[in-house]
Amino acid sequence: MKKFLSLAVLILCLSGKLLAQTGSISGRIMDGTTKTPLPGASVVIDGTTQGAMTDLDGLFKITAVQPGKVNLKISYVGYVTQLLSGVEVTAGNETKIELKLIENVSQLQGADVVAQRSTHTENAVMMEVKQSEQIISGVSSQQIGRSQDRTASEVIRRIPGVTLMENGFVMIRGLNERYNTVLLNGIIAPSMEADKKAFALDVIPAGMLDRLMIYKTGSPELPGEFAGGVIKVVTKNVSEEDEFTVGYTSGVKANTTFNDFYQAPKGNSDWLGKDDGTRSLPGSFPTSLYDVKDPGQLADLGKKLPNAWTSAKIQAAPDQRFSASLIKNLKFGKMKAANITALQYGMTFDSYEAQNLGFNSYDLNTQQSDTIYDYNDRMYRENVRLSLLHNWTFLVSPATKIEFRNFFNQQGSNQSILRTGSNFEEGSLVKSYAYRYQERTVYSGQLHGSHEINANRTKIDWTAAYSYSHSAEPDFRRIRTKKDIGATADSIPYQVVIAPSASTIDAGRFYSDLTENTGSGALDFEHALKSNADLLIPKFRAGVYVESKQREFSARWMSYKQSKITGFDNSLLYLPLDQIFAPENINDSTGFKLEEGTNPSDKYSAYNSLTAGYAALSWPITEKFNVSGGVRIEHNIQQLESRSYSNAKITVDNTITSILPSINLSYNFTEKMLVRVAYAQSVNRPEFRELAPFAYYDFTFNNVLSGNSELKTPTIQNFDLRWELYPSNSEMISIGAFYKDFHNPIEMFFVPGSGSGGTRNFTYNNADNATSLGFEIEVKKYFISFFDTTGKDQGLFIRRFVSRLGLSANAAWIVSEVKLGDKAVGQSENRPMMGQSPYIFNVGLFFSNVEKKFQVTALYNTIGKRIFAVGTYGTPDIYYMPRNLFDLTVTKGIGKNLEIKAGVQDLFAEDEVYQQDSNEDGKINSTDEKVFVVKRGASYSLGFNLKF
Repeated sequence: MKKFLSLAVLILCLSGKLLAQTGSISGRIMDGTTKTPLPGASVVIDGTTQGAMTDLDGLFKITAVQPGKVNLKISYVGYVTQLLSGVEVTAGNETKIELKLIENVSQLQGADVVAQRSTHTENAVMMEVKQSEQIISGVSSQQIGRSQDRTASEVIRRIPGVTLMENGFVMIRGLNERYNTVLLNGIIAPSMEADKKAFALDVIPAGMLDRLMIYKTGSPELPGEFAGGVIKVVTKNVSEEDEFTVGYTSGVKANTTFNDFYQAPKGNSDWLGKDDGTRSLPGSFPTSLYDVKDPGQLADLGKKLPNAWTSAKIQAAPDQRFSASLIKNLKFGKMKAANITALQYGMTFDSYEAQNLGFNSYDLNTQQSDTIYDYNDRMYRENVRLSLLHNWTFLVSPATKIEFRNFFNQQGSNQSILRTGSNFEEGSLVKSYAYRYQERTVYSGQLHGSHEINANRTKIDWTAAYSYSHSAEPDFRRIRTKKDIGATADSIPYQVVIAPSASTIDAGRFYSDLTENTGSGALDFEHALKSNADLLIPKFRAGVYVESKQREFSARWMSYKQSKITGFDNSLLYLPLDQIFAPENINDSTGFKLEEGTNPSDKYSAYNSLTAGYAALSWPITEKFNVSGGVRIEHNIQQLESRSYSNAKITVDNTITSILPSINLSYNFTEKMLVRVAYAQSVNRPEFRELAPFAYYDFTFNNVLSGNSELKTPTIQNFDLRWELYPSNSEMISIGAFYKDFHNPIEMFFVPGSGSGGTRNFTYNNADNATSLGFEIEVKKYFISFFDTTGKDQGLFIRRFVSRLGLSANAAWIVSEVKLGDKAVGQSENRPMMGQSPYIFNVGLFFSNVEKKFQVTALYNTIGKRIFAVGTYGTPDIYYMPRNLFDLTVTKGIGKNLEIKAGVQDLFAEDEVYQQDSNEDGKINSTDEKVFVVKRGASYSLGFNLKF
C-alpha cells in the first residue's frame, strides 16, 4: 500500500500548475450518401497531434482545446479527406459539428484520392477489439510510447493473461510459450532458438511496432497451432504526412553503470552484434579430431585456438540507444506511394549478483535439506542490437494496395559468469568461469497485395514471404578450479579441474550453429453475399496457406586433457588462467591436448511442410446476433534426421492431417455492450528441438535437456466466454472465462537415475491429459466524463487534475492440472502445468495534459509463482516466485518538434527468487530453500525525440 501511496504523491508532484480554461469539440462523422456513421474516422486539429477517433456511432470528442479558431482535418479510408476551417472554440463550452464524407471519387473532378486508415492509436486498437469476431486483446504504438518498454516482449506483458518469461518469451493464459504462434505481419514468424518452440519477441524494438494483438480464440483464418493465443505483430506502416524523426536515449543501471565490469575477449565486429570470426574455429581446423591420430598434429591444432580464458576489467558505460525514421510520400501519376524506413541501434550493459545453491533430499527429521553447493555468481553481459525496418506501400487505386515489407534484426550478447563458493559434497572451494557469446539474425520479407472488386463486395488478399533465422554460439568456454574446503588462505592456489575425457564444463569449448529458411504464401478471399445496401450482410471467406521450412543444426564440443598420465607437469594446473593453456603448454608430452567430445546426436536436419485451407461464414442473424464459424484443414509433414549417442540412425516422419472446426458467437445487448462465446479445436505439434536427441548443458542452472523422437502431436479443445462493455470509443470493461482440455500434451519430464553433483537431466514426453481453467478482467477508463471542468470554484483544480487521469488494469486467475500417467517415474502424477502462473495482474495509471504536452505514466505488473523446473521424489519442483515490477515515465513536449522522455524501469528492483518445494507439500514457505536468488538493479533513462 505504501508503494501505491508513493505513486499517487509522485504523480501529484509532477502534475504541474493550474492550467488555463479550455473548450472542446464534438460531433458525428457520416457517409455522405447513405448517412450511416463512419466508425474509426480520424478527426485531428490541423497542424497538431491533438484529435480523436470516431466510435461505432460515428461520434467523437476532442477535449482540452485552446480557445480560438481551429481547422479540423477529417479522414477515413476510401473517402475524401476534408479540411473544416474556422471552427470556433470558446472557453468552458463544447462546439458541435456534423460532417458527411464523400466516397465517390468521380465527384472530385477526376482526382484520385486514396488514404489509409490509422491503426496505431489506442482508439483504433479499441475499435479493432470491439469489431473483431474473435476474442482479442491488444496494445497500440500510442500506448507503447507512454512506457519504458524497449522490446515487443516487454510490451506484451501489458496485455491481460500474459506473462513475460526470463528469456524474452511469453506465456498466454498461463500456458508455456510452445502453445503460442507468432504472426509477423500475417505470416508465421521463424523460430529463434535451438531449444524453444517460439519466436523471441525481444528481437523486435518497441519503437517499430504499429500494434500488437493477441487472438485468444480460434477461427478458420488463423493458424490451427495454438492454445495460449495467436500473437499478431504488426510493424509500422506509413502515414499520410512526410516525417523525419531522430531519437537518442542514455540510461544507467544500479549496480552496473560506472561499476567494475568483466568483459570477455571481443571481436572487431561485436559492436554490430556479430562475431567477426574471432571465436570461430580456424578454417583449416578438421571437422573431427577423432580422425587425427598424430600426437604432434593434435598439439598443433590445440595451439591454434585462442587462449581466451580470462576477462578484462572495465568500467560499464551508460546504455546508449539511437533511432531514426523517415516517412516519405511520393506520387507517380495517379498512384500514391509511401515509404517508412526506421533504424534502431542499442548497446547496453547489465550485471547482477546471484546466489546459486543445490540441495540433497529433504530430511523429515531435521526438516531441512543438506546443502550440496553454495555459489555466488557474478554475471556481466553486454548486448548489442541493430534493427532495420523498410516498408513500401503503393496505393494503386482506392481498391488496390500493394505492400513490400522488410524487417532485419542483428543481435549479439557477450557474457561472462564468475562463480565462487563451496561444494560441500566434494569438500572443495570453487572458482568457475563461463564465457559465452550468442548472436542472432532474423530477416523477414513480404510482398502483400489487397484488392477490392465487384463494388467492394469482394476482397482478395495475397502474401508471398521469405524468412531467414540464424543463431550461433561460437566458442562457449567453461572452466572450473578448486582447492580443499579448509584451505582458506589466499596463499594456497586453486587447481584447474581437468577431466579424464572430453567435458563441456572442465576446460570445455562448445560451438553451435542453427540456420532456418522458410518460404510461405497465403491467399485470402472474402465476399459479401448481399449488396452493401443491405443492413445485415453475410460474408463468405476462404483461403489457403502454404509453408516450407528447412532447419540445419550442429553442435561441436571439445576440451583439454592431460596428454599423458605419466610425465605430465602437474605445476601447470596451478598457473593463472591466462597462462595455463598458452601454446607452450599444449604438447604431446608434459602438457595438454585437445580431445573431441562431439557425438552423433549433436546435429540434426529437419524439414516441415504445412498446407492449410479454410472456409468460413460470418452471418449476422439479426442486428444483435452474429455467428462466425467454419473449418480449417491442415496437412503437415514433419521430418527429422539425426543419430543417437551410439550412432544409431533416428528418423522422424510425421504426416498428420488435422480437421479443426471453430465457431464464434456474439450478441449485442446494446450498441455498447455485448457477450461472446467461442469454441475451437487446435493442435500443438512437437518442435524440432523436442524431437532431436541432442543434449545441452545449462551452466547457470546446472541441468541437461535432451529431446525425444517418439513424441505425439497433442490436440486441444478450447472454450471461451466474455462479456464486454464500451462506455466510450476509448474505454472498455471486459470479464471473461476460458477452459482448455489437452490430449497428449507435451511436458518436460525429470529423468531419474541420471546426473550427479546436483545436476538434473530432463527430456520431453507426452502426458496423458491436462486441463486449464481461467478468469480474466480488463478495464480501460478515462475520468474526464466524471467531472465538470468549467467554472471558477475552489474545486476546479482537483476536478481538472482527475479529469486528465486514465486507468488501464487487467488481471487473470488460472488453475491448471496435468496428469502425467505412468510416465511420471518418481514424480507426482498430478501437478500444475509447467510455467503456469495462478494469477497475473497489470495496472497502468496515466496523467495527460495536452495543452502543456506533459504526460506521466506509471505501470505495475506482478505474477504468481510458477514451476520453473520439474522435480521428482527427493528432488522437489523449483518455483519462480512472485516479483513486483514498477515503471514510471515522464514525457514533455517542447515546441512543435521536440519531446523529452525520462523514466525508471523496475523501480523496486526486487530480487528474482527461485525456490524449491523442499518438503513437497505443494506450498512455498520458510522451510523451503531458495536455490537461485538474483539481485537486480533499477534502470534510469533520459532521452529525446526530434521530428522534422
